[in-house]
Amino acid sequence: MIKIVSIIIPVRNQLQYTKQCIKAIHRYTELPYEVILVDNQSTDKTKMFITAQMKQRGEKVRGIRNELNRGFAAGINQGMREAKGQYIVLLNNDTLPSYRWVEQLIAPLQRDDSVGMTGPVSNRVISEQKIKISLTNPDEIHRFSRLHNRPNSSRWRESKRLSGFCLALPRHVWKSVGEWDERFGLGTYEDDDYSYRIRQKGWRLIVAGDTYVHHFGNRSFHKRGYKEFSKILAQNRRYFLRKWNLMTKPKGLLL
Repeated sequence: MIKIVSIIIPVRNQLQYTKQCIKAIHRYTELPYEVILVDNQSTDKTKMFITAQMKQRGEKVRGIRNELNRGFAAGINQGMREAKGQYIVLLNNDTLPSYRWVEQLIAPLQRDDSVGMTGPVSNRVISEQKIKISLTNPDEIHRFSRLHNRPNSSRWRESKRLSGFCLALPRHVWKSVGEWDERFGLGTYEDDDYSYRIRQKGWRLIVAGDTYVHHFGNRSFHKRGYKEFSKILAQNRRYFLRKWNLMTKPKGLLL
C-alpha cells in the first residue's frame, strides 16, 4: 500500500503556470501525496503563493526558498532530500497534470522491479515520448487526458532516456543512484545523465504511453533568449559526452 507520493516542483517565476499546475495536482491526484516547491530565486509573487499554499494545505505542501538560482538539478536534489514518499515524482511547473496521472506513472514501477524510472507522453518533449497533438486550452487538455489516461500496459515501452519535465521513480532507486549532477548548472542534459546512470545500475526506463501530461514548454529558458539557451545546451552536451566518454559516438547513439 502506498503511504505517500512526493511531488517535487522546482520553480522560478512563471507564477500563473505554477498556480495552474498546483491546482491540477490537488484536483487530479487521488493517491496520498505531498508537494515540495523549490523556489529558485523567483522575483514575482511566487514566495507569497507558496506561503499561502503551506498555510492552506498544511503538511500537503512544503516550500524551499533559494536566494540564488541554483538550477534544475540542485533544486531537485533539495526537494528529494526533504521527500517522505515511497515514490518520488519530479515535475516542471509549466505542466498540466490531469486524470489518473500519478497512478499510471507509478504503475510500471509497482508491477516490475526491473523498472527504475518512468515518464509520460506529451506534446513538447523528446522524440521518444512525443505525440502529435495541438492543445493549448486547459479545458481541452483535461478532456483529452480523461480519454487518453486509461490504464493500458500494452502502451508501455522501454526507452534509453526520459525527459526531466515529468519523471517518477521509487525512493530505493534514488538512494542507489544518488543525487542529480549539479554541474549541469541551470539545466539541460541532467535528465540524459540521470537516465544513463539508472540504466548503468541495471534498471529499465519506461515510457508510460497510456499517460499524458501536457507540457507548455521551457518557459524559464524562453525568458533567457535563444542564443543563451543554445550556449547552455552546447556546454552541457559537451560535459555529458566527456563525463561518460561518449565523444566518438554518433549523436543518435549517445545513450
